[in-house]
Amino acid sequence: MHGIRYAPDSVLIPTTAGALLEWAAAHIAHAGLYQSRHHLFSGPGRLAHRRCSVGGAVDIAAGRDRMSPDRTYDMNAIAAVLEDAYRVLADHLHGTPVQPPDGTDPQKWRRVIVHQWSLAPGRTAQEAAATLRDAAELANVAHRLF
Repeated sequence: MHGIRYAPDSVLIPTTAGALLEWAAAHIAHAGLYQSRHHLFSGPGRLAHRRCSVGGAVDIAAGRDRMSPDRTYDMNAIAAVLEDAYRVLADHLHGTPVQPPDGTDPQKWRRVIVHQWSLAPGRTAQEAAATLRDAAELANVAHRLF
């Protein structure tokens, strides 16, 4: 994973979309998949140790609930990698590049696609982790090309 290994207590944040998606896959494989319309990010406990939706795992990989107050993070760089990861993942899940409806925020639309895929009945943690790994490989190939 480009030198970043999954660890729920790690304060390191992946610097490429592929590494971020790989980290999210490892989190789902380790912690499990959460399927509910109820918001997981409320309630007690550190999220980095709990099962979550696919989008939740991507957000945790990007630092949610893992950042250390004594480290400096480049929030703009993290946001760019996070958005790239959501773009690659949503395109992968959709099967083609996502074209949001007119007047719709593309970033929000990609998250909706990921969330709806995560909520599909019968979705398993193994399937979610494998899909995240497939998207990570697509992102890694694109990263190597450019």
